[in-house]
Amino acid sequence: MRRLPVALLVLAHTVVDASQNILPVVLPLLVARFQLSYSQAGLAAALLNISSSLIQPLFGWVSDRRPTRWFMPVGVAWTGVLMCLVGLVPNYPALLLVIVLTGVGTAAFHPVASMSVALASGTRRGLGMSLFSAGGNLGFAIGPVLAAWLVAGFDLSGTVAVAVPGVAMAGVMYLWRDEFATRPAVRDPRAPSGDDRIPWGRLGTLCVLITLRSWGYSGLITFIPLLLHTQGVSLQETGRLLFAFLFFGALGGLAGGHLSDRVGRHQVISVSLLAFPVLMAIALVVSGPFQLFFLASAGVTLLASFSVTVVFAQDLLPHHLGLASGLTLGLAFGAGGVGVGLSGVLADALGIEASVWILLALPGIAGVLALMLSPGRRSDALEEEA
Repeated sequence: MRRLPVALLVLAHTVVDASQNILPVVLPLLVARFQLSYSQAGLAAALLNISSSLIQPLFGWVSDRRPTRWFMPVGVAWTGVLMCLVGLVPNYPALLLVIVLTGVGTAAFHPVASMSVALASGTRRGLGMSLFSAGGNLGFAIGPVLAAWLVAGFDLSGTVAVAVPGVAMAGVMYLWRDEFATRPAVRDPRAPSGDDRIPWGRLGTLCVLITLRSWGYSGLITFIPLLLHTQGVSLQETGRLLFAFLFFGALGGLAGGHLSDRVGRHQVISVSLLAFPVLMAIALVVSGPFQLFFLASAGVTLLASFSVTVVFAQDLLPHHLGLASGLTLGLAFGAGGVGVGLSGVLADALGIEASVWILLALPGIAGVLALMLSPGRRSDALEEEA
C-alpha cells in the first residue's frame, strides 16, 4: 500500500462529505425560513443525493478511458464553494439549484478517487477502501456538528465557512497530483478475455442491496433531526446524536473492510445489515445515555458493509474500476436518494415517526437479499496491476 496517496484521498473524502452533510442540521432552519413541508424538505435532501450520485457512473466510465486526475481537486473545491451558499439562498428554488450544482462536484470526485485508492492499496484493497470510506463517513459525522456550531454562532450565514477546507484541500491535492494513479499501468496478460464480461446478475443484485441500504441511511440522517426537532430536542443535542451515529458508523466501516479481507465480503454484508434494524429500533424507544449507545451501535452495523460493497463490485469488475465505483457509490446510492423524496411524502401522509420506522427496516431487507448474493471472486489481476 502506498500510504501518501491513500492518506490524501481519505482526507479529501472527509472534506467533501463533511461539506455535503451540513444539510441535515441546516435543513430544519431552512424549513422554518421558507415554510417548507416535509415533502419539500425530503426533495431537497433527495436532490443532493441524486445529483451527486446518479451521474457517477458516467464520470466512472470516462475515468476508465481518459486521464481524469483533475476531477479530484476540482470536485473537492466545487463541493465546498457551492455548499457554503446553502445558508445564503433567498428562496426554495435557489436552494434546489445550489444543491443540484453541489452534487456535480461530489459526483466527479468519488469514482476517480475510489479508483485511485484501489490502485494505491495493492493487495490490501479491503483495508484501503475501508479507510477511504471511513474518511467519508467521518466527514458525514463531522458535517452536522460543524453545521450546528456555525449556525449557533452565526445563524445560517455561517455556512460560508464551509468553503475554506474545500479550497485548502483542493490546493494540497493539486500540489501532490503526481502521487495519484487513476488507471492500471499494466493489464495482466494472463487474465482471460472472459474477465471483461460484466456479471449483470450479481452486480444488479448488489446494486439493489445498496439502494435499500442507502435509502435507509440517507432517509434516517435526513429525518431523524426533523423527528428530534418535533420532540423538542435542541439543535446542539441533535448534532451530537447524529455525530455519534455517523462517527461510530465510520469506525464500523473500518472494521468491516478489514474483517472482509479475512472472513469474506459476503458474510460481513449480510450479518451487519441484518443486525441494524434491531439496534436502531431500540435506539428509537430509549432515551438518555442508552439512546446514544444504541445509536452508535446501529451506526457501526449500518456502515460496516459500506466499503465492502464497493470492493465486492471491484472484485466482479477488475478491469472496469470506474464503472464498478460509479455504480456502487453513485447509481445505487442516488437511487436511495430518490427514496428519501418518497419518505418525505410518507412523512406528510403518515407522520414523521412512522416514516422513520419504515426507513430503519430497509437495511434489514437488504440483509435478507445479501443472503442470496453469492460471494464474488477475488481479483488477483488487479493486485498484480497495482
